Amino acid sequence: MLSQKEVESVMSTLNDEQIYFLQYRTKQRKKSRWLQTLATYKGLDIDEKMSEQEIEEMLEDWVLVDIKDGGYQKRPYKCDCGQALRFQYIIQNKKECAIRSLGENCFENYLQLPPAIIKDIKKGMYLIDLERDEILVKYKKKLYYPLQSFLHLAIPQDFIDQHEVGLPLTDNQIATVERLHKQYEEEKKLASLFLRLTIEQQQFISKWSQEDRRELLLMIEEGHAECLFQTDEASIYHPFIKRQMELKLPLLEKQKQQLNESQMKQKRAKQFHALTVEQQQFLLTFDHEDQAALLDRIHKPLYYNHQSIEHLPLDARIKKQVELQLPLLKEQIYEIQVALNRVVT
Repeated sequence: MLSQKEVESVMSTLNDEQIYFLQYRTKQRKKSRWLQTLATYKGLDIDEKMSEQEIEEMLEDWVLVDIKDGGYQKRPYKCDCGQALRFQYIIQNKKECAIRSLGENCFENYLQLPPAIIKDIKKGMYLIDLERDEILVKYKKKLYYPLQSFLHLAIPQDFIDQHEVGLPLTDNQIATVERLHKQYEEEKKLASLFLRLTIEQQQFISKWSQEDRRELLLMIEEGHAECLFQTDEASIYHPFIKRQMELKLPLLEKQKQQLNESQMKQKRAKQFHALTVEQQQFLLTFDHEDQAALLDRIHKPLYYNHQSIEHLPLDARIKKQVELQLPLLKEQIYEIQVALNRVVT
């Protein structure tokens, strides 16, 4: 962070329009941070699309109206307590319409907010001052970003205004512009990929969500057109997926998972119906997760027979399960191993 003397030194080289923009931007961002912190503290439901005025109207409390800066080594303002100030915080109570002009110490004491909230507010204001300093340092070093090359993007207007008055963008602003540029280039690519599809394929995916369309088109670009599933496998439970496969469109990851789960359910159902009635009844005493785990192990070799565990100190259910020649869960196998070790020792 620049010292106040350094800030004043660089500010003295700006023209009136640049000074006004930088001071106004700093004040507005501090006010916005104040409102968001206060609204969050009070548990108000706000979103990024809401304007400052809308948030302010929801608050029946002290809101930041202005921050006045008297200049380096100057104290032209006064706190309501009488102390001379360089920085004066002007706050207004929305409910009582009262206005107070305060210094930093009285500002903290007057609000009667928890120390953590005051700390958060001050941290936010400090970070905004850091952004101002970053702009000033970049201005001094003539580090400008070529924003004119990206004006076709939906760039926030304050970025454009900042650029037009001759002030550099911050690293965070540049990252936002480059993210918008990346999105724009991807959308162009996706539009081109969409136009390569047949009319039937276009009509089929036109009603999909934007995210699903994006995933599918990128899969096509990467050559993932082949599908491990056969069309008839999806015919009964997934007519929509069947049509997608007929159109030779790749399946999304969630669709593959859906088909895999259906296949597993069908496989488990066949395995269940292949059991004896007594085995089925016993299996139904387990919860659904354990039933699935046991059915998945149905054709694996059995570790134990009834004679080998008959005299072990085990739960009767495990013995019955082995007697019925049903597979064991991992924790049951571990329990048998422990019992065997105890007998040996």
